[in-house]
Amino acid sequence: MVSRRHVLAAPVGAAAVAALGVPAGAAPSGVAGEPPVGVDGRPDWGAVRAQFRLEPGWVNLATFYLAPQPRVVRAAVEHLCRQIDANPLSVTAGLSLPDGPTGWPRVRAALADYLGARPEHLAMTTSTTVGLGVVYNGVRTKPGQEYVLSGNDHHSHVEAARLAADKHGARVRLCSWFHDPAQATAEEITRTIREQIRPHTRVLGITWVQSSTGLRMPVRQIAEVVRKANEGRAEADRCLLVVDGVHGLAAVDEDGARMGADILVAGTHKWLFGPRGTGLVWVSPQTLDQVRPTFASFMQGGGAAPLSPGGFLAFEHAFALPVSVAFHQALGRTRVAGRITELSTRAKRGLARIPGVTLHTPSAPEMSAGITCFSVRGRGHEEVVALAAERKVRLSHASNLDRPYPRMGTGIMNSPEDVDTALTAIADIAS
Repeated sequence: MVSRRHVLAAPVGAAAVAALGVPAGAAPSGVAGEPPVGVDGRPDWGAVRAQFRLEPGWVNLATFYLAPQPRVVRAAVEHLCRQIDANPLSVTAGLSLPDGPTGWPRVRAALADYLGARPEHLAMTTSTTVGLGVVYNGVRTKPGQEYVLSGNDHHSHVEAARLAADKHGARVRLCSWFHDPAQATAEEITRTIREQIRPHTRVLGITWVQSSTGLRMPVRQIAEVVRKANEGRAEADRCLLVVDGVHGLAAVDEDGARMGADILVAGTHKWLFGPRGTGLVWVSPQTLDQVRPTFASFMQGGGAAPLSPGGFLAFEHAFALPVSVAFHQALGRTRVAGRITELSTRAKRGLARIPGVTLHTPSAPEMSAGITCFSVRGRGHEEVVALAAERKVRLSHASNLDRPYPRMGTGIMNSPEDVDTALTAIADIAS
């Protein structure tokens, strides 16, 4: 396995290609033989962009919704698929990437290294939604306890809590952590959460980066609030901090398992560019005995492994995940997050200068990530998205607010020119 601690600044040459676990000749570059990092060790973002099969002529700022895979990941999936097609029992006998065997142990080891975790504390799922269902159905809950979330959390998060609460005799209480997302501060959010945690609060569910507002929740500070609220509580009454991390994972330069949360749930097919249909649940060591399995599991081992839903799935997708992790590690998580911040800051500053446009995502980089939400005076969110598409700019919109916002998602496959083209289109729509 390749540790990100050893490859943050490494050029992706022949040795790193082998470490990425992809077939020879499928180098992580835009042109064969051209590495995605320059002579100064910095990523060549043009070569990174060429890894993706995005339609020419379009500016696509919605790839965080259903993300494309880079060439190295597609090659790894195809490599594994050929093995399964040739010998279906290779799934049980052992599948291999070109640099060695792959399977659940390798997948969990790669993700654990990226998260700053231990492999035994990871369960594997197919999406954030499935992971949240596993968590809320599994948390040991007594009748009368509650799950506290926000109306800005994704529908999947809120519904997972509600469905489980009905079964456990608990209830869901929705709060608002801030008055205005664009002006929200860590102090306002933590103060409000401190006021809302009650003796019978069993789960505080939050979203690392909200898809509805683009706001990045201050997870570390919130974790400290929860820690203090738990002082003197019995284990069965402890408030558990559950984080929907799908839009923070691989977009924010943080060890997801070291932020102080009890549980982190994330799909790995968005900002991490993992194969579609992949996801994870990380459970802290002190919380493992507080979450029971929901499904029969096919994964061997203790720890969080029994939480992984069993059943047959697209193994060629799941077992290619180490390649996605290595792709990010070769570029460097700090550099990836820096590029995302650079582009989102450019987007926010540009939107703020357009008459008739209101920015709904905090301007401060520490309170945001790769999603920027806005609105256009006199235009509905669907209308803005449709008018942008007429100008060959792909935007998206949130779906879990009474008044959803159009969104720009700036990933590492985008460029400053992409952002500027989108800003020109939005200014035209707002005029």
